[in-house]
Amino acid sequence: MRLVNKTTFSRFTVLVAWLLGCCLQLSAQENSPYSRYGLGDQVPNGNIINRAMGGVSIAYFDPFSINYTNPATYSKFRRTTFDLGFEVDYRTLREPNNPGKFTASSANVSYVQLGIPLVREKAKWGVNFGLRPVTRVSYKIQTAERLNLQINDSLQTLYEGTGGAYDVYVGTGFALKNFSVGVNLAYSFGTKDYSTRKSFLNDSVLYYQSNHQTKSTFGGFTFQGGALYSAKLSEQTYLNLGVSGQLERTLNANRDFIRETFEYDANGAIFRIDSVYQENNISGKITYPSSFSAGFMVVKGAEWAFGADYTSTQWSKYQFFGEKDPLQNSWQFKLGGQLTPNPIRGRNYWSRITYRAGLFYGKDYIKADTDLPIFGVTAGLGLPMRLNPYTNQSTLINTAFEIGRRGNDDNKIRENFFRISVGLSLSDLWFRKIEYD
Repeated sequence: MRLVNKTTFSRFTVLVAWLLGCCLQLSAQENSPYSRYGLGDQVPNGNIINRAMGGVSIAYFDPFSINYTNPATYSKFRRTTFDLGFEVDYRTLREPNNPGKFTASSANVSYVQLGIPLVREKAKWGVNFGLRPVTRVSYKIQTAERLNLQINDSLQTLYEGTGGAYDVYVGTGFALKNFSVGVNLAYSFGTKDYSTRKSFLNDSVLYYQSNHQTKSTFGGFTFQGGALYSAKLSEQTYLNLGVSGQLERTLNANRDFIRETFEYDANGAIFRIDSVYQENNISGKITYPSSFSAGFMVVKGAEWAFGADYTSTQWSKYQFFGEKDPLQNSWQFKLGGQLTPNPIRGRNYWSRITYRAGLFYGKDYIKADTDLPIFGVTAGLGLPMRLNPYTNQSTLINTAFEIGRRGNDDNKIRENFFRISVGLSLSDLWFRKIEYD
């Protein structure tokens, strides 16, 4: 059995360590008031390939990518594959009947994962290791009002929230003939820090500013299962059927309550003047809801594929330290596909590119007075790099462009978004047996 050489492995280890650090430390600067609810805004699910097809993923697989939304697809690995994704997110917030708008952007690591085939013969078996963000909390909103009291002063209030949740996971998928099953075991962890800071504006009297802040940390194991079945329709055409789901789970959590007066220093950081009230390390539980997804995909070799998914999550069951948020059960329908004009025989590079497109529509999990409809259209390219004839390596660059809207004129805030994503998939035969005559 030949292993990958030490130099390649060392470089790979350094790259993984650097990307893990980026995934945990890169701060999002998007400003979405909806991230105040739950554990934050849900990060788009699926790899860059799936995002370009409207998010269709439950019944999708190919030998050179990793689809973590359905762990049963891990059984389809043919080469060891290192997969990572990046995204840049642009958001615009608008109020109905108000010409003004607010824009923000952020850059984030979408995922880092490594898939390894363990058995390639009749019974196929693969494993996957990964890290990805699941939610993001990022908002900063300032309001000003005039108090019609005896003091007749102006009051400025700053609402701010930071944090998010991550999954570090290991999964395995096993196939026997046309049927595959798989599981992901993840440790979910994260923080949620939100505060309300009030300041009186007065020319003659100095008032201390107040800070009402709650800091929370949480963690716990989560379990996801999936299944996949492939039915042969013709010589090269297959119908893939997939299901995936997570049961309701409980995360352990701790939070601190802080009530204080403060001032800002020369660098804009907070320093405490007096502690009005503080309580630390309050233990509690977070109830995270169950979800279910099902989908199909019709595939003809490497030439074309199209399919659809339906996803539902029971957000009405969500609780944070026994408290409920204004959340509701959500659903989403996704439709998309891909086309490669001439994947093998094409001498023209443009005929070997994979072209993808899709759309999605559904009801968001946040209920702000009324339902929040969500809609988007997507497109993307799969760009193969030139193969080295003396190695088993292959490199694919995948792109996705997503544009959509969250809410409409019936909601207090309408959120438009545009997302650019890039994924890099590096595949090679890291382990193989050497045969001698």
